[in-house]
Amino acid sequence: MEKEEILKNLLAFSTAENELAIKEANHIIDVFNAIYSKEVESYKNSTENDEFETVNPEKDDLNIKILSIIKEFKEAQKEKKEKKEKKEQSNIKIKKEILNRFKNLIDNKEKIAELINGIKKIREDWNNSGDVPRKAYYELQKTYSQLNESFNYNLNIYKELKENDLKRNFSLKNQVIHNLKGLKDEKLINKVDSQLKQFQNEWEEIGPTFKDHWEQIKKDYWEEVHSIQKRIQDHYIKLKESSKENLVAKNQLIEIAAELAKSIPNNHKDFDSKSQLYKNLQDEWKKIGPVSKAQSDKIWNEFRSHFEPFFEAKKEFYNKQKEASKKMAEAKNALIEKAKKIVSEATANSSTQLIKDLQNDWKKIGHAGKFAEQKLWKKFRKECDAFFDKRESSKGARNKEEKENLIAKKAIIEEISKIKEIAFDKLNELISKFSSIGKVAPKEISSLFQRFEKIIDEKISSSKISDEEKHKLQLAVKKSLFSSASDPERAFNDAKHKITKKINEALKETSNLENNLGFFSISKGNNKMLDDFNNKIERQKKQIENWRQDLRKLKQAYSKK
Repeated sequence: MEKEEILKNLLAFSTAENELAIKEANHIIDVFNAIYSKEVESYKNSTENDEFETVNPEKDDLNIKILSIIKEFKEAQKEKKEKKEKKEQSNIKIKKEILNRFKNLIDNKEKIAELINGIKKIREDWNNSGDVPRKAYYELQKTYSQLNESFNYNLNIYKELKENDLKRNFSLKNQVIHNLKGLKDEKLINKVDSQLKQFQNEWEEIGPTFKDHWEQIKKDYWEEVHSIQKRIQDHYIKLKESSKENLVAKNQLIEIAAELAKSIPNNHKDFDSKSQLYKNLQDEWKKIGPVSKAQSDKIWNEFRSHFEPFFEAKKEFYNKQKEASKKMAEAKNALIEKAKKIVSEATANSSTQLIKDLQNDWKKIGHAGKFAEQKLWKKFRKECDAFFDKRESSKGARNKEEKENLIAKKAIIEEISKIKEIAFDKLNELISKFSSIGKVAPKEISSLFQRFEKIIDEKISSSKISDEEKHKLQLAVKKSLFSSASDPERAFNDAKHKITKKINEALKETSNLENNLGFFSISKGNNKMLDDFNNKIERQKKQIENWRQDLRKLKQAYSKK
């Protein structure tokens, strides 16, 4: 991760409030600290005899800006934590004051109306009093529940309540018990903890029910509450224990990373393969889970230290590749200029060998990089085409033989289209006849060959001839392209370019479709759109394989022309 990206991500995540964003921000800070520590170490180890002046990372503007944001983020998190702890301690006092008011209210048995209004206010204040630490919460809530019970059953309020209120409360309390049981299926402990508090508050607000049923329903309620509280406590105990297991697992990943770091690749394929292995390690690291805070920074820095030599070597390798590609691009630009000169001097009698020599030189130079190669090839190809076009246009009208050959070849295409009973020998004979007729004008060859190949494919696809015979016929069709073209090499390159272009476009579209599948990874059950995407990807892959077979046949035919 580059420092500019770290700065961008920090600005995005450091001001967020949700836990996931805060966790991501802390992760980014860990990544920067590892990079920054490495820079400081390198700076300290540098000497005045070094060839290049080393910049002090502590005075680097980007580092200063990132450190400033990190400091603000850490201070904000510290302040937030202190405020939360202070608020929880304040809430304990508030809850204790409410409990004292509750006790005084119960002791005052003179005016029932005042008791009823008072309990409403106390319950409202209790619900609005805010969160407190978990350990304090259980004791305070237990006392509150006891006072509620005392209020509801030891006082003479039930005489004022109607029968339907008792029934309603009985139903509502059973619903709370049902909701508590439903928490067994909830996987997120934070949500379980939050909903437990919510259901307990609902229980206390409901009011009294039938005294005959009270002991049993109360027993059922507290059994569920205690079971959930135990589950929460067990979770945090287990979380503490799992941090030890996580430490062991992460140390194992550190050993794997150290083993990977022992050798550095020297080619693109191995760099790409090893990059994926490092990425897999990082993914596994994220899946393992947290370790104790005392160990977290130490093992992360150790883990990252085994990545740095590889990625530094990778960066150096691709920088050299980029420089080599630049030199190749310059050499190919020089060939383009030579081609322009040849085009400017081209006549009807100009030898095609001039361009062919340039094309051979082009192949010898090598690949100029994925960004430059295609643009350079288009320019070079344009000049080659311009040479042949100018050479041909200089001849004036097409000669009589090429026109006659075109008419004869079209007649064979028409004859093939009318055949109803498809036989290998007959088709092979007509293809041979088509090839033997002779050459046609360059501007006619592409459309003529497309029509010829299409009609043959249609006939053999609906026939009962063997696959081997089909292959022979298709190969013969490809060879006929070169026997029909006045410039076979140009015809071959044109056909190859069209097929290659289709394959590249289809590969790009397939890659986009596969990337879009990530949007459906969280879907459950059947998803028609996901099925449509998968079906479309399968069709694309089959089409790509068909085009690749066409390309192989084209190359095979050209090599045997």
